[in-house]
Amino acid sequence: MAIAGLLALTAGTLTACGSSTQSGQDDTGTLGAAQGNSSQYFKPGERTLTPTLKGTTLDGGHEDISDMRGDVVVINVWGSWCAPCRKEAPELVKLHEETTPLGVEFLGIDIRDNKAAAKAFERNYGITYPSIYDPEGRTTTGFKQLAPRAVPTTYVLDRTGRVAALSIGALTYRGFAPIIKDIAAEKH
Repeated sequence: MAIAGLLALTAGTLTACGSSTQSGQDDTGTLGAAQGNSSQYFKPGERTLTPTLKGTTLDGGHEDISDMRGDVVVINVWGSWCAPCRKEAPELVKLHEETTPLGVEFLGIDIRDNKAAAKAFERNYGITYPSIYDPEGRTTTGFKQLAPRAVPTTYVLDRTGRVAALSIGALTYRGFAPIIKDIAAEKH
């Protein structure tokens, strides 16, 4: 499949700002900003994790990914304080606009942030999809062994709700559009 080759091309090392750890966590175990990019694609037969995730959005609404089953769901873990998040924001907006007609939903998870800064970030970059406001970073525990190691982290869930792809670090439209489109085209 073309996806595996694309992911191999974009794979790199990952470290946190101000940290010598490879996991993207600083010395206190707190998620830091990613310095590189690492991606992984799971073939349909390898997809075993169906994460749980729900919470209150920046605008006071409620989101639960279990309500999105039947659609492909792109989940982006971000923070306004994160330089790689600022770099990828225009790419995510473009991906959102182009893939929504394919039955793809987007959901952000804003962590370690304050609400005013997060809302300003969304306005500045034209982000129109909802984001769960999670200053404690607790909602991502539903991803179990695939919980984010750094920010940004992006997941693509297939139409059955299983993790089909994972990217740690700033993604690009060119590198991630084919992945989302291929997962959206899968027959279940």
